[in-house]
Amino acid sequence: MNIRLTHNKILIISFLVFLFIYNFTNIFVWWPMLKDTEHLIFNWPDSTANYFFSSLFANGGNLWFSEMLNLYTDNLLHARSINVVGGNLVPMTFLPAIVIFGAFGRILGEFGILALTPFLAALSGLLVYRLVYYIFKDLDIALASSLLFWSLAPWVFFANEVMLPSILFIFLVLAGFWALAKSIILEKSLYWILASLFLSLAIFVRPTEVVWLSLIFIFIVYLNRQKIYLKHYVYGFVIFLAVLFLFLILNKNTYGSYFSIGYLNFQSNSLSTEFSGQKTSGLLNYLKLLIAPFGLDFILLTKNFYKYFIEIFAPYLVLAFLGVSIIFYKKQVTSPWKKYFLLSPFVFIIILLYYGSWDLADPLVKELNKISISYVRYFLPLYIWVLPLAAWAIKKMFYGPTKINKVAYYIVIVALMLTSVKLAFYSKNDGLWSNMDNLQNYNEQYKAVSQVVEKEAVIISERSDKVFFPKYRVIVPQGDLPLWSRVKNIINLVPIYYYTDKNSELLSVDQGELDKLNLKLEDQGKIWHNFSLYKVSNK
Repeated sequence: MNIRLTHNKILIISFLVFLFIYNFTNIFVWWPMLKDTEHLIFNWPDSTANYFFSSLFANGGNLWFSEMLNLYTDNLLHARSINVVGGNLVPMTFLPAIVIFGAFGRILGEFGILALTPFLAALSGLLVYRLVYYIFKDLDIALASSLLFWSLAPWVFFANEVMLPSILFIFLVLAGFWALAKSIILEKSLYWILASLFLSLAIFVRPTEVVWLSLIFIFIVYLNRQKIYLKHYVYGFVIFLAVLFLFLILNKNTYGSYFSIGYLNFQSNSLSTEFSGQKTSGLLNYLKLLIAPFGLDFILLTKNFYKYFIEIFAPYLVLAFLGVSIIFYKKQVTSPWKKYFLLSPFVFIIILLYYGSWDLADPLVKELNKISISYVRYFLPLYIWVLPLAAWAIKKMFYGPTKINKVAYYIVIVALMLTSVKLAFYSKNDGLWSNMDNLQNYNEQYKAVSQVVEKEAVIISERSDKVFFPKYRVIVPQGDLPLWSRVKNIINLVPIYYYTDKNSELLSVDQGELDKLNLKLEDQGKIWHNFSLYKVSNK
């Protein structure tokens, strides 16, 4: 049977199988939840915020939501991962991803917003197949790379985190470089235009990735400069400027300034606390985001690289190391591999210097999470970068003319795939099974509270804002910033509740502050395990 026909059958079946796997959380949690309560709960505050603003954009074209009570409380009412400008709730992220999610939501509705990321994740595997083939001119390596990519544990996990922009970004990058390769091979301007559009969108979905993306793009253009003409540069420049213009207009309409960004603390004109920063101008904020927003800590970088790259990716790294050894021992350093090895150190160094020094503020997340932690999604380009080398090693060590060789070759690939998918589902505290249980528990908490709390109420909670927002307005206590004195300003305007798992000793501290303000907590009973609900009222 023709090898291309065989590969096409494998690719189609794999696409459909992994499309189902990527929709696991949609099928068993979010679509039923949306039908049951019309209120979606996510594990990530980022996802909660992204879905809220994507739905806003889909239904009305807005990226901000007016919250008048913020005018009385010094911008106290907002969930995590949401910023406040002039009392309005605004996204704490880069806006193009929300616009893309929202645009699909306009066409396909709320169910469609949730389905976009899994579909792009599945489609990306086909792009990997074509890209690897264009680069290495080997169909077997291309197929193995795509299968390893589809089953990659971080990819499977984040394909199920449907409202994070990580998968969208990688898809745009892959689509951009696929179109660029087609443009060079076929010398057709249409593919160059598509490449310019996809890569420009990728940059503005995650502007922080522009350095390594630009490096790869410039490298490819330089190597193929004889096939790229002045008109191509003009097309690319015009498309980039058009996307940049739209990006700046979105910023202006949402934040009030062309160079404001969602990560900016609008009260202090500085980057949010997760970044290493002080007061800076909007332009300097961008420069800081591009270079070293978290500072440089080589000890922390090494720890993060070991824990979230080497430990998670160990089997692939062993294969990649063997692949490098074989290539150099047998003197098979062909032109594509020379270029691959030349670029690799730069890509790794740039991404590791950028994200490796980030010290997550939440110690609970660092202690318990492995596959779901932010380092893993930011290291996604590095995992993917290594796959062709691992695939090449598998082919060289196991593939051969005999039937036994071919069976061994596919057994190794399938074993890697199953092991990786298992990690995505069964990671001890944060795999997809655990996530599903957590989401169902959150939904039970929401249902229990909604039976007691009025629809117009405000709920105060340290970490459960994602359970109640946006059905309820929420307040998240912010460290040492005053809480109860600002809450008092709206005590007569709306019902206010406090949802917490604090013990009596910690709760007495709050009650002491409330006594000074002539306020009290009225116990509404236990809701879920250690979580209780209290109504805040005047004495």
